[in-house]
Amino acid sequence: MRRHFAIVALTLAAIILLGCGGGSSKEQRQKAEQAIESAQKNRDLKQLMMLADSFERAGTLSSAKAYYWRGYASDRMNKRRMAEFYWKTSLQTAANSKDPDDVDTYARSASRLANLLTVRGEYENCLKGAIPAAEFLETHKCDTTSDYMNLLIYIGCCQMGLNKADKETEEHFSIAYEKHLANIESTHSDESYKDAIAGLINIAYACITTQNYDQALKWTDRFGKLLGEYEQRQGINTDYIDKQLARFYIYKAIAHERMGQEDEAEKIYQQFLETNFSKTPEGKINANEFLTAAGRWDEAAFNYRSLDAMFEGKDAYTIDNIRNYALKKYKTNLQAGRLDSAMVVSRLICDSLDHAFNLAKEIDAEEQVVIIDKIEQLTEQQAESAHERQMRLFVLLGILFLCFIAYVVYRSYRGHKLHKAHTELKADYTELEERTAEKARTQTLQITALDAQKALLPAPLPKRKDLTVLATLTSGTALSSDLYDYLIRDEQLFFCIGSAHGDTIQSSVQMAMAWSQFRTAAAITNTPGLILSAINRSLATIHGDKPVVDLFVGVLNLTTGQLDYSQAGAISPLLMENDEVTVLPIETTPAAGSEETASFFNLQTEVAPGAMLYLYTPGVAAVTNAEGKIYGEKRLRGTTLQALKLNSQPAAFLANITEALKNFTGSEQQATDQTMLLIRRN
Repeated sequence: MRRHFAIVALTLAAIILLGCGGGSSKEQRQKAEQAIESAQKNRDLKQLMMLADSFERAGTLSSAKAYYWRGYASDRMNKRRMAEFYWKTSLQTAANSKDPDDVDTYARSASRLANLLTVRGEYENCLKGAIPAAEFLETHKCDTTSDYMNLLIYIGCCQMGLNKADKETEEHFSIAYEKHLANIESTHSDESYKDAIAGLINIAYACITTQNYDQALKWTDRFGKLLGEYEQRQGINTDYIDKQLARFYIYKAIAHERMGQEDEAEKIYQQFLETNFSKTPEGKINANEFLTAAGRWDEAAFNYRSLDAMFEGKDAYTIDNIRNYALKKYKTNLQAGRLDSAMVVSRLICDSLDHAFNLAKEIDAEEQVVIIDKIEQLTEQQAESAHERQMRLFVLLGILFLCFIAYVVYRSYRGHKLHKAHTELKADYTELEERTAEKARTQTLQITALDAQKALLPAPLPKRKDLTVLATLTSGTALSSDLYDYLIRDEQLFFCIGSAHGDTIQSSVQMAMAWSQFRTAAAITNTPGLILSAINRSLATIHGDKPVVDLFVGVLNLTTGQLDYSQAGAISPLLMENDEVTVLPIETTPAAGSEETASFFNLQTEVAPGAMLYLYTPGVAAVTNAEGKIYGEKRLRGTTLQALKLNSQPAAFLANITEALKNFTGSEQQATDQTMLLIRRN
């Protein structure tokens, strides 16, 4: 099917070229532009690309316009690098062109390119091109078009995004607004109204995202006023009006909410809910910008159930959609306390990332090939314009050669992966043979590791009225790899808990080194992130099997109750206060000692008098019974809440959890260590 389509496309291109006969009369140019606009309206992007190539070769479409339409089609196909390349080439070509129509093409390309870079957050890059482009259009007296006005708006938005907003920024917005009004007054067209409305939406949204809420209200009111005028026209699209009115209400509600005017914000939000757009999947997702600003996490989490419907018929699993929607959905469910839903979303994100990365790689590879091809074409056309037909053949051969090289590289890559898999399988078989012979040596190592672990455990702290610290460590059958430690310095409690991955002697060495480095770093710094970084550098020096350590480091100010903490890997502390159990917010980072580059975040919370902090290693939730069932995080948190209600005293609390775990596992031996640390501020 695709082969037949390609043949038909090439035939059509040939007919077009023969029909045009290489001429470039005004009538032929008009027909070419009509064909281009028809393909655009029908959203036939592949046809649009083919026509741009054919008409450029035939001379019925200028190079600047051809590159503009290639950029337009690429942008609609989410090939943003190609679109950026095409629009930049269109700008260069139009700037050097003697065709007066290409000045308008320059404005359109500059506006599209500025929008692309602004959406991607490349503000510096956008300003480097947009400011000279605006000056070029002013010099060529092309400063009354909507593209020029939008260019001024994008310049202002980028300046706000870089926190460089000044009087010049406001001047850009004001000039664009006045020119839009003048354009409406002179044309009275639907297009002039919609261009102005789109520009005001961009200004209002930029003010909201940069927290300039006074300005946001000012521009949102202007947006609403213009929308009201447009609504009075006959034959308008009511769906368009409803959608823009809903956007007006949401922006205004967000601004009032952020300014502390909650009652006014709620009143405006209720007006949003009266629109038809608010009941659509897209409208519900847009409503979440206000709901999250107002801290109404349950409602926002409910709205995110419409996300799948919003992406119906589209490829939802792109990197941009995961970042802009799926991650927000996960965080919203987490804030709403819907841990099961958050877990489902997190699994979906993990499952989708592989597809998204592969899709991005495919698009990136395709764009790279096409960009290289176009650069070659430009160079060849400039160098040997007299041999244009021969150069087209060379470009075609170059593309075929690149495809062949790509195929060879792919086959080589697949062969390398197959060889690597065979080598790994052989190594696994050898390791299996060696494991049997090393069983006796492993038992000796287990005893040695257990003795080392016991020697490193800290002595109980001196009794204090304001603090209780209790810990339990149950060793598993594998090499001991859990650790905990605590000490008091300058009326601050330094503590850590962790578990080294694996059951090798390197795991025990990792554990001992982490303990030693914790003691050393805690003596010279009060910052958990720095302590964790010191431990990470120490662990990175160990080679061999390269185990890593899940580790939590905290510093509790015994006077104020302020808790500073940092975390690596899979340690999830629970904070218990007033018969409530909450998961302490953490930033997901790689385990300490891993090959990944880790940034250990310093987080902070308050531990009120009477509150308890309960920490445990992954081995606690991973215990199994005789049937092979895992206790699990969810069951453990339920047990924690039940134990808290039975008896909130630290010793009784830990005893109740230990008893619940023992009742579950029975006589079943556990491979991994189980360590629990309880800190209560009395």
